[in-house]
Amino acid sequence: MLITCHATCPHLIHLHHIIHLHHIIHLHHIIHLHHLIHLSHNSTRAKNTMNELIQTVQETAHTLIVYELNGLLVLLYVLWANVAGLLTAGACTILLLDTPADQRLWILVVTLVVILAAFVAPAPVPVLVAGMSIAGMVAVMLDKFSPDTLRWRAVSALGLYAGAALAYMLYGRYLEGVDATAWAEAIGGQQEAQATLSQGRSFLNTLATWGLWLILPLGYLSLLVQGMLAHPPVGSKPDETISAVRTRSG
Repeated sequence: MLITCHATCPHLIHLHHIIHLHHIIHLHHIIHLHHLIHLSHNSTRAKNTMNELIQTVQETAHTLIVYELNGLLVLLYVLWANVAGLLTAGACTILLLDTPADQRLWILVVTLVVILAAFVAPAPVPVLVAGMSIAGMVAVMLDKFSPDTLRWRAVSALGLYAGAALAYMLYGRYLEGVDATAWAEAIGGQQEAQATLSQGRSFLNTLATWGLWLILPLGYLSLLVQGMLAHPPVGSKPDETISAVRTRSG
Protein backbone atom coordinates (compact mmCIF):
# COMPACT_ATOMS: atom_id res chain seq x y z
CA MET A 1 0.00 0.00 0.00
CA LEU A 2 2.83 2.41 0.83
CA ILE A 3 4.62 1.36 -2.32
CA THR A 4 1.52 2.19 -4.36
CA CYS A 5 1.23 5.63 -2.72
CA HIS A 6 4.85 6.39 -3.34
CA ALA A 7 4.47 5.26 -6.88
CA THR A 8 1.49 7.49 -7.58
CA CYS A 9 2.76 10.61 -5.72
CA PRO A 10 4.86 11.90 -8.63
CA HIS A 11 1.80 11.72 -10.84
CA LEU A 12 -0.27 13.62 -8.30
CA ILE A 13 2.42 16.25 -7.90
CA HIS A 14 2.65 16.63 -11.67
CA LEU A 15 -1.12 16.91 -11.95
CA HIS A 16 -1.10 19.51 -9.20
CA HIS A 17 1.48 21.55 -11.07
CA ILE A 18 -0.52 21.32 -14.24
CA ILE A 19 -3.68 22.50 -12.50
CA HIS A 20 -1.80 25.33 -10.81
CA LEU A 21 -0.24 26.39 -14.10
CA HIS A 22 -3.64 26.28 -15.75
CA HIS A 23 -5.07 28.57 -13.06
CA ILE A 24 -2.14 30.98 -13.48
CA ILE A 25 -2.61 31.10 -17.24
CA HIS A 26 -6.38 31.56 -16.84
CA LEU A 27 -5.84 34.33 -14.29
CA HIS A 28 -3.30 35.99 -16.62
CA HIS A 29 -5.81 35.87 -19.45
CA ILE A 30 -8.48 37.39 -17.22
CA ILE A 31 -6.13 40.19 -16.12
CA HIS A 32 -5.07 40.83 -19.72
CA LEU A 33 -8.67 40.91 -20.88
CA HIS A 34 -9.59 43.26 -18.06
CA HIS A 35 -6.70 45.49 -19.06
CA LEU A 36 -7.84 45.51 -22.68
CA ILE A 37 -11.38 46.36 -21.63
CA HIS A 38 -10.05 49.17 -19.44
CA LEU A 39 -7.94 50.52 -22.31
CA SER A 40 -10.95 50.30 -24.60
CA HIS A 41 -13.06 52.28 -22.13
CA ASN A 42 -10.30 54.90 -21.79
CA SER A 43 -9.98 55.15 -25.55
CA THR A 44 -13.75 55.53 -25.94
CA ARG A 45 -13.83 58.13 -23.19
CA ALA A 46 -10.95 60.06 -24.80
CA LYS A 47 -12.64 59.86 -28.17
CA ASN A 48 -15.92 61.15 -26.71
CA THR A 49 -14.06 63.97 -24.95
CA MET A 50 -12.36 64.94 -28.20
CA ASN A 51 -15.67 64.86 -30.07
CA GLU A 52 -17.28 67.04 -27.41
CA LEU A 53 -14.37 69.49 -27.63
CA ILE A 54 -14.62 69.65 -31.42
CA GLN A 55 -18.38 70.16 -31.20
CA THR A 56 -17.94 72.93 -28.62
CA VAL A 57 -15.38 74.67 -30.83
CA GLN A 58 -17.67 74.38 -33.85
CA GLU A 59 -20.66 75.75 -31.92
CA THR A 60 -18.57 78.63 -30.57
CA ALA A 61 -17.26 79.47 -34.03
CA HIS A 62 -20.78 79.30 -35.46
CA THR A 63 -22.08 81.60 -32.72
CA LEU A 64 -19.27 84.10 -33.32
CA ILE A 65 -19.90 84.08 -37.07
CA VAL A 66 -23.64 84.65 -36.50
CA TYR A 67 -22.91 87.55 -34.13
CA GLU A 68 -20.45 89.07 -36.61
CA LEU A 69 -22.92 88.78 -39.48
CA ASN A 70 -25.74 90.24 -37.38
CA GLY A 71 -23.50 93.13 -36.35
CA LEU A 72 -22.53 93.73 -39.98
CA LEU A 73 -26.18 93.68 -41.06
CA VAL A 74 -27.11 96.12 -38.29
CA LEU A 75 -24.25 98.40 -39.34
CA LEU A 76 -25.30 98.27 -42.99
CA TYR A 77 -28.91 98.96 -42.02
CA VAL A 78 -27.91 101.97 -39.91
CA LEU A 79 -25.70 103.30 -42.70
CA TRP A 80 -28.45 102.80 -45.28
CA ALA A 81 -31.06 104.41 -43.04
CA ASN A 82 -28.80 107.44 -42.53
CA VAL A 83 -27.17 107.56 -45.96
CA ALA A 84 -28.75 110.96 -46.69
CA GLY A 85 -27.33 112.43 -43.49
CA LEU A 86 -23.89 110.95 -44.19
CA LEU A 87 -23.87 112.33 -47.74
CA THR A 88 -24.94 115.73 -46.42
CA ALA A 89 -22.17 115.69 -43.81
CA GLY A 90 -19.59 114.83 -46.47
CA ALA A 91 -20.78 117.56 -48.84
CA CYS A 92 -20.86 120.16 -46.05
CA THR A 93 -17.35 119.18 -44.98
CA ILE A 94 -16.09 119.77 -48.51
CA LEU A 95 -17.94 123.10 -48.60
CA LEU A 96 -15.99 124.13 -45.49
CA LEU A 97 -12.68 123.62 -47.25
CA ASP A 98 -10.91 126.79 -48.42
CA THR A 99 -13.52 128.91 -46.65
CA PRO A 100 -12.34 132.47 -45.88
CA ALA A 101 -11.55 133.08 -42.23
CA ASP A 102 -14.28 135.70 -41.80
CA GLN A 103 -16.95 133.27 -43.10
CA ARG A 104 -15.75 130.04 -41.48
CA LEU A 105 -17.63 130.29 -38.18
CA TRP A 106 -20.93 131.25 -39.77
CA ILE A 107 -20.68 128.54 -42.41
CA LEU A 108 -19.76 125.97 -39.75
CA VAL A 109 -22.85 126.78 -37.67
CA VAL A 110 -25.14 126.72 -40.69
CA THR A 111 -23.75 123.42 -41.98
CA LEU A 112 -24.30 121.84 -38.56
CA VAL A 113 -27.97 122.86 -38.73
CA VAL A 114 -28.17 121.43 -42.26
CA ILE A 115 -26.65 118.12 -41.13
CA LEU A 116 -29.07 117.97 -38.19
CA ALA A 117 -32.02 118.43 -40.55
CA ALA A 118 -30.69 115.67 -42.80
CA PHE A 119 -30.70 113.23 -39.88
CA VAL A 120 -33.90 114.09 -38.00
CA ALA A 121 -36.31 115.73 -40.47
CA PRO A 122 -39.15 113.59 -41.87
CA ALA A 123 -38.89 112.09 -45.33
CA PRO A 124 -38.30 113.14 -48.06
CA VAL A 125 -36.47 116.15 -46.58
CA PRO A 126 -33.20 114.25 -45.83
CA VAL A 127 -32.90 113.11 -49.45
CA LEU A 128 -33.61 116.63 -50.71
CA VAL A 129 -31.09 118.14 -48.29
CA ALA A 130 -28.45 115.66 -49.42
CA GLY A 131 -29.11 116.41 -53.10
CA MET A 132 -29.03 120.17 -52.51
CA SER A 133 -25.81 119.92 -50.49
CA ILE A 134 -24.09 117.87 -53.18
CA ALA A 135 -25.31 120.26 -55.88
CA GLY A 136 -23.94 123.22 -53.92
CA MET A 137 -20.61 121.46 -53.39
CA VAL A 138 -20.28 120.68 -57.12
CA ALA A 139 -21.24 124.24 -58.09
CA VAL A 140 -18.64 125.77 -55.76
CA MET A 141 -15.97 123.39 -57.05
CA LEU A 142 -16.76 124.25 -60.68
CA ASP A 143 -16.96 128.01 -60.17
CA LYS A 144 -13.53 129.52 -60.73
CA PHE A 145 -14.58 133.17 -60.89
CA SER A 146 -16.01 133.72 -57.40
CA PRO A 147 -16.36 130.45 -55.44
CA ASP A 148 -16.41 132.18 -52.06
CA THR A 149 -19.45 134.26 -53.00
CA LEU A 150 -21.26 131.25 -54.44
CA ARG A 151 -20.40 129.21 -51.34
CA TRP A 152 -21.85 131.91 -49.11
CA ARG A 153 -25.08 132.06 -51.08
CA ALA A 154 -25.40 128.25 -51.30
CA VAL A 155 -24.79 127.68 -47.59
CA SER A 156 -27.17 130.49 -46.63
CA ALA A 157 -29.92 129.00 -48.80
CA LEU A 158 -29.25 125.55 -47.35
CA GLY A 159 -29.53 127.00 -43.84
CA LEU A 160 -32.89 128.59 -44.64
CA TYR A 161 -34.20 125.35 -46.07
CA ALA A 162 -32.94 123.31 -43.10
CA GLY A 163 -34.50 125.80 -40.67
CA ALA A 164 -37.85 125.57 -42.46
CA ALA A 165 -37.68 121.75 -42.41
CA LEU A 166 -36.92 121.67 -38.67
CA ALA A 167 -39.71 124.17 -37.97
CA TYR A 168 -42.15 122.00 -39.94
CA MET A 169 -41.08 118.94 -37.96
CA LEU A 170 -41.43 120.64 -34.58
CA TYR A 171 -44.78 122.23 -35.35
CA GLY A 172 -46.10 118.95 -36.72
CA ARG A 173 -45.16 117.18 -33.50
CA TYR A 174 -46.80 119.97 -31.53
CA LEU A 175 -50.06 119.49 -33.42
CA GLU A 176 -49.89 115.73 -32.86
CA GLY A 177 -49.58 116.29 -29.12
CA VAL A 178 -52.45 118.76 -28.83
CA ASP A 179 -55.52 117.35 -27.10
CA ALA A 180 -58.78 118.40 -28.73
CA THR A 181 -60.61 117.99 -25.43
CA ALA A 182 -58.43 120.65 -23.81
CA TRP A 183 -59.31 123.06 -26.61
CA ALA A 184 -63.00 122.26 -26.54
CA GLU A 185 -63.91 124.72 -23.76
CA ALA A 186 -61.92 127.60 -25.28
CA ILE A 187 -63.19 127.10 -28.83
CA GLY A 188 -66.76 126.14 -28.13
CA GLY A 189 -66.94 122.37 -28.40
CA GLN A 190 -65.00 119.23 -29.14
CA GLN A 191 -66.16 119.08 -32.75
CA GLU A 192 -64.96 122.62 -33.38
CA ALA A 193 -61.62 121.78 -31.76
CA GLN A 194 -61.23 118.65 -33.90
CA ALA A 195 -62.07 120.62 -37.04
CA THR A 196 -59.56 123.37 -36.17
CA LEU A 197 -56.77 120.87 -35.55
CA SER A 198 -57.57 119.00 -38.74
CA GLN A 199 -57.47 122.23 -40.74
CA GLY A 200 -54.14 123.15 -39.14
CA ARG A 201 -52.60 119.79 -40.05
CA SER A 202 -53.95 119.97 -43.59
CA PHE A 203 -52.61 123.52 -44.07
CA LEU A 204 -49.22 122.50 -42.69
CA ASN A 205 -49.00 119.45 -44.96
CA THR A 206 -49.92 121.56 -47.97
CA LEU A 207 -47.20 124.09 -47.18
CA ALA A 208 -44.67 121.30 -46.67
CA THR A 209 -45.61 119.55 -49.91
CA TRP A 210 -45.31 122.64 -52.07
CA GLY A 211 -42.64 124.53 -50.15
CA LEU A 212 -40.21 121.92 -48.84
CA TRP A 213 -40.61 119.35 -51.57
CA LEU A 214 -40.82 121.54 -54.68
CA ILE A 215 -40.56 125.33 -54.47
CA LEU A 216 -37.54 125.74 -52.18
CA PRO A 217 -35.38 123.01 -53.82
CA LEU A 218 -36.09 124.41 -57.29
CA GLY A 219 -35.35 127.94 -56.05
CA TYR A 220 -32.06 126.70 -54.59
CA LEU A 221 -31.04 125.04 -57.85
CA SER A 222 -31.94 128.19 -59.80
CA LEU A 223 -29.78 130.20 -57.39
CA LEU A 224 -26.80 127.94 -58.10
CA VAL A 225 -27.32 128.10 -61.85
CA GLN A 226 -27.68 131.88 -61.76
CA GLY A 227 -24.51 132.20 -59.70
CA MET A 228 -22.52 130.06 -62.14
CA LEU A 229 -23.93 131.72 -65.27
CA ALA A 230 -23.60 135.31 -64.01
CA HIS A 231 -20.16 135.45 -65.66
CA PRO A 232 -18.46 133.62 -68.52
CA PRO A 233 -16.71 130.42 -67.49
CA VAL A 234 -13.01 130.81 -66.84
CA GLY A 235 -10.29 128.22 -66.42
CA SER A 236 -8.76 129.77 -63.29
CA LYS A 237 -9.49 132.19 -60.48
CA PRO A 238 -9.17 135.93 -61.18
CA ASP A 239 -6.16 136.35 -58.88
CA GLU A 240 -4.43 133.42 -60.60
CA THR A 241 -5.12 134.97 -64.01
CA ILE A 242 -3.77 138.35 -62.89
CA SER A 243 -0.67 136.70 -61.41
CA ALA A 244 -0.06 134.81 -64.66
CA VAL A 245 -0.42 138.00 -66.73
CA ARG A 246 2.01 139.86 -64.47
CA THR A 247 4.50 137.02 -64.69
CA ARG A 248 4.39 137.04 -68.49
CA SER A 249 4.66 140.85 -68.57
CA GLY A 250 7.68 140.78 -66.28
